[in-house]
Amino acid sequence: MADAHRNPAAYRAAPVAETGARAEWRALLLLFYVVAGASLIVTSVEPLTLSLMRLLAIADSTDLTFEICARLALGVALVMLALSGALLARVRLPLGAGRAAIIATALPAGIVAVGLVLASAWAGGVAIGRSHAGIPGAGLFTTGGALILLGVVAEELLLRGLLQPTLVRCWGPAAGVLVCSLAFTVIHMVGGWGHPLSLLNILLAGIWFGLLAWRSGGLVAPILAHFGYNWTEEMIFGASPNPGVGAFGSVVDVDLVGSAIWGGSNEGLNASLAVSLVLVALIIPLAMAMRARTSSGDGATVRP
Repeated sequence: MADAHRNPAAYRAAPVAETGARAEWRALLLLFYVVAGASLIVTSVEPLTLSLMRLLAIADSTDLTFEICARLALGVALVMLALSGALLARVRLPLGAGRAAIIATALPAGIVAVGLVLASAWAGGVAIGRSHAGIPGAGLFTTGGALILLGVVAEELLLRGLLQPTLVRCWGPAAGVLVCSLAFTVIHMVGGWGHPLSLLNILLAGIWFGLLAWRSGGLVAPILAHFGYNWTEEMIFGASPNPGVGAFGSVVDVDLVGSAIWGGSNEGLNASLAVSLVLVALIIPLAMAMRARTSSGDGATVRP
């Protein structure tokens, strides 16, 4: 398996799938490792962070301090889980950049997607109000962006870097991307997400990131798209959480009020049908490209 990960192109262009019971068990064990390990981390990082802060008698135990410590701990723990899994499974993570054309559009796609989501929510009858105390300082803004990037890199390294290539090699591109996205959804559900539409949107986002990884042959594209969306939603528009802003502030505080299905609930855009529509629009061309490649046998991974 290690040889298949030396070149990022192997991410999407393995000519023959790994076969047999051993390959199936390896894929299933890795799936369990990722889901169980990440679930344990996301459910324990906050109480452990609080306990550590009390133990160290940190005087400035504000929401901001806790947020920085918790996000840092979560990101580092997930990165360590991914690297440890790669060592145990003896695989090389697809760290190459991949196709430049796809990479060039990934970050703008993530940023524009949030704008389209807000426009769709407004068209669906959600009122967009603004209440802001002031633009965050450069240090706070940079810290928030850096921690968002750390979280995104950690998730992509674990899911689309460690897990998805193995599933693709064993079960084929479509099944591999879908199962990895389901694992992505389960981890978020364990972490506290419970609204059916939120879970659907997490699944669709996982499919989008997975297709970007498979199509580009590396992790740069999904990382950029994932970061562009999360950063714009939180740090530019302040749409997460809803209402209000996070601990790091935002350039604009967009408060959504109105129909819950279009983003007017406490879960905001995460439980919005607007997100579903935009994500489906982003997925369709990538899915069509996957179908064309696998149908022609170019880069297909055929399950026996």
